[in-house]
Amino acid sequence: MTLRAVVKAGGSVGVDRDAVATLVAEVARLDEIVLVHGASAETDRIAAALGVPQETITSPSGHSSRRTDRRTLEVFAMAALGVENFLYVEKLQQRGIDAVGLSGISGRLLVAKRKDVRSVKDGKTLLLRDDYTGTVEAVNLPLLTQFIGPGRVPVVAPLALSTENEALNVDGDRVAARIAVAIDADALLILTNVPGLLRDPNDPSSLVAETTLDEAEKLAQGRMKKKILAAREAIEGGVGEVVIRSASGDPQIRTVIQG
Repeated sequence: MTLRAVVKAGGSVGVDRDAVATLVAEVARLDEIVLVHGASAETDRIAAALGVPQETITSPSGHSSRRTDRRTLEVFAMAALGVENFLYVEKLQQRGIDAVGLSGISGRLLVAKRKDVRSVKDGKTLLLRDDYTGTVEAVNLPLLTQFIGPGRVPVVAPLALSTENEALNVDGDRVAARIAVAIDADALLILTNVPGLLRDPNDPSSLVAETTLDEAEKLAQGRMKKKILAAREAIEGGVGEVVIRSASGDPQIRTVIQG
């Protein structure tokens, strides 16, 4: 029986691209896989090389994120499409998989609503009108399914097109969840630089091996909160389970989340 899954490869420092490509290639020979990747570390590297300052903003709810003005959006596109997507397609082709590089703006693959981004600075809440981030609302399923099949993998960079036809930076974890729901995936696998959901982020041995969404949301801290939000969106959309684990670690060391 052919299974269908979405793999999300994190873009942070410490995520081994070769390990990701090897894992995807192994399962894609028989099953139907979509690979979504991030590009945060590569964005930092290119921004530093080009002298483009990067700013971290804090929302009224306390969540920290990259400020994405137009220049930063262009740097992110260089990192996501020009480096990460290129490398993953190359590595999968080297492993005998017919990988197809895509971004969400290709053929309106991902359509998103632009966010009203607010930042708290010096005790004041500001509306950032020059921020190009969004939330995916629609996946072009007829387009995507043309590239899905055993031995063939679409590799998706997390950019989307707004309803006003502007390019937007969208969260890779939530993109993966949206795609998983759209293609009726059996599972969403989130590969990162930590073993999974930890009770104590500073203690790798505090791994939560199996959990529910409600418990996961109580335990999640920092960047893991977005991954658990993506897990909820996937499971509530009909995906069977979400697995979070290290990209290069023992596959048995992981967190499995079910509804």
